[in-house]
Amino acid sequence: MIPQETVQQILQAADLIEVIGDFVSLKKRGANYMACCPFHNEKTPSFSVSPSKQIYKCFGCGRGGDAVRFIMDLEGLSYPEALKWLAQKYGIEIQERELTDTELDAQNERESLFIVSEFAQKYFSEQLHSGEGESIGKSYFKERGFNESTIAKFNLGYSPSGWDTFTKHALKSGFKLEILEKAGLSIVREGREPIDRFRGRVIFPINNVAGKPIAFGARILKPDPKSPKYLNSPETDIYHKSHIVYGIYTAKNAIRQLDNCFLVEGYTDVVSLNQAGIENVVASSGTSLTKEQVQLIRRFSRNITVLYDGDAAGINASLRGTDLILEEDMDVRVVVFPEGEDPDSFIRKSGSEHFKQYIEEEGKDFIRFKTELNLKAVAGDPVKKAALIGDLVGTITKIPDSIKRAVFYQEVARLLQIDEQILINEGNKLLRTAKPQNHKTQAPIVPPIDMPEPNVEGLKQVSVEELAIVHKEDIFVRDLVLHGHEVIEKDEETQEDVTLADYVLHEIGETEFHVPVLGQIFELYKKNYDDGRLLDTSFFTRHENPRIQKKVVDWLSPPYSFSPGWDKYEIYVPSYVSKLDDLSYKNILRLKKEKFEMRYKELSSELAGIENEDDQDILMDQMTKVKKVIQRLADQLGSII
Repeated sequence: MIPQETVQQILQAADLIEVIGDFVSLKKRGANYMACCPFHNEKTPSFSVSPSKQIYKCFGCGRGGDAVRFIMDLEGLSYPEALKWLAQKYGIEIQERELTDTELDAQNERESLFIVSEFAQKYFSEQLHSGEGESIGKSYFKERGFNESTIAKFNLGYSPSGWDTFTKHALKSGFKLEILEKAGLSIVREGREPIDRFRGRVIFPINNVAGKPIAFGARILKPDPKSPKYLNSPETDIYHKSHIVYGIYTAKNAIRQLDNCFLVEGYTDVVSLNQAGIENVVASSGTSLTKEQVQLIRRFSRNITVLYDGDAAGINASLRGTDLILEEDMDVRVVVFPEGEDPDSFIRKSGSEHFKQYIEEEGKDFIRFKTELNLKAVAGDPVKKAALIGDLVGTITKIPDSIKRAVFYQEVARLLQIDEQILINEGNKLLRTAKPQNHKTQAPIVPPIDMPEPNVEGLKQVSVEELAIVHKEDIFVRDLVLHGHEVIEKDEETQEDVTLADYVLHEIGETEFHVPVLGQIFELYKKNYDDGRLLDTSFFTRHENPRIQKKVVDWLSPPYSFSPGWDKYEIYVPSYVSKLDDLSYKNILRLKKEKFEMRYKELSSELAGIENEDDQDILMDQMTKVKKVIQRLADQLGSII
């Protein structure tokens, strides 16, 4: 359990722009920052971050919250784990004791996988600096030219060659065999003793975007025809190899700053380039590139440069995955190293400056590269040339931007000496037969004030009358939370400030809410008000309850606003805050009136089913009283019933 004072310290220290900026590339737009949402695939930024309110809101998928909620949703962490993540980022110490066996068992499986992966990473790193690891593992890294600083930066390690050295150590430290197996660290076979998966190999920890170890890549050092050269962790609840690229944690800031990502094939390429001062590099780890990996890179830059080894067969095999990059509306360049070279060997021989120069001079856009690569193979063969043209047109149609497509049609037509219009016609055929994309609905008409219509989610089927009441309940609680502290008048006798909270809480009286979350927010606010405290809006935007937090973030994040250009034309619209007293007062009157009207209908329906005259008289008397209240409220509103 994290002490409450430490929680508050973490919340105060966590700057939302810094936290989100570690995961996506933010662009300033007015008072806020915008980005493409990391929670769903989109090409037009709809993810808004407010530094003044310390909240984020995606108008595409609806996600929103504070720094803690962002880490929880992005990394799949619990509330305490997200707080610990932020505490570590901001150097805030959390007083915790060692977990007992019972507490380890109580951890949910996902948290346990994170814990055991971190334990394994530290173990492998320690082994590299002693005994067998020192003589075998570290010697290998030294041969590759990796210095101590680089080894520490990537937490490189070594797994001893004993059959079960790590497994025994982990069991002795309190971990259960079941979690070691689920984490892919130990292999359990029926009727036999468990063994280590990575024995006798150097270890490359694979981290997620937040820097947590989630899996391992391991290279064998002794030739063994029965064992693969590289061995990766199997898929787990925290490691999906199609969703992660090696080195993303160390590369993300450099990718964002340089607005370009180098994509290589192997672990050692990433480590070597980093040691030479080139940090904006990640590896696909020998697997085919996936849509999720491309989307991960796209969080930080729309530009990607694929670095290929000088192996023609390998290049052709890798080209198929590059179409995925184009589909995500990214700009792709390709660099091929001389035959027999890869990024690791090239930079060790040539140095970083020559490496950068080579990238600059040899880089080609992907379409041109693909065309030139295959031109020699189709020379003099009309059938192969026709197939190449069809393949290139198919690749160009992957590009969402029509202007870019036009430029590439022109370039391919020049290189292949073919009529550009033929390529365009073929491309249009493919686009017409492609699955149609979902179109966004038209934006709502802007209301006459700068506040959004209430969100009434959480309701089952309701009548029109109930929906109208819910609408006003939402406005009432929204005004209380967002503007309860606003001073609306002076008390005539005491000359003390009267806040909106003073005013509406006196007027509303006892009430029940149709939407549970509105009732929860109201009770929290009223309880603190009765205790002499006016809650700040940030109390709710930082609340642990996700429904409370989302509701208030939605209130704070209107999907539309007036253009500042209206002032130029002397079109002035009164702000909601400037008319709070009138608008809130009338909303309460309408809320009361509609609730009494609902009660009147209920009594009327009840009367129709009663035959006893005495009971009828009682109900009619109640209806008369309710009717008088409705009339009085209507008079106050200036309406006619």
